[in-house]
Amino acid sequence: MNNDLLITIDKRMTVQSSKILMLKADINYTHILLDDGSTIISSRTLGIFEKRLYSYSFFRPNRSVIINLKYIASFQKESFTIRMENDELISISRRRTKQFLKRI
Repeated sequence: MNNDLLITIDKRMTVQSSKILMLKADINYTHILLDDGSTIISSRTLGIFEKRLYSYSFFRPNRSVIINLKYIASFQKESFTIRMENDELISISRRRTKQFLKRI
């Protein structure tokens, strides 16, 4: 069986966790960026998704983003920034740097 989780976005929409590149917070909404370049907007908060995705290969480097660790292109240890495969730069908060280094 595939070790992939189906994430419920809305009542009628589910997405495989391996297709999710990152999730971004936008007040009380979440923008879900997929590996094919498309975006889904959900009315659920980032905290709800974080609880569901924590045991899989996802990490929350700061308050506004959850990333899929499988889609990290590079990591700059000097500036504590992550470059994703879609060329987006994400900074890691100071209190989450040790936890990030343990996960990778």
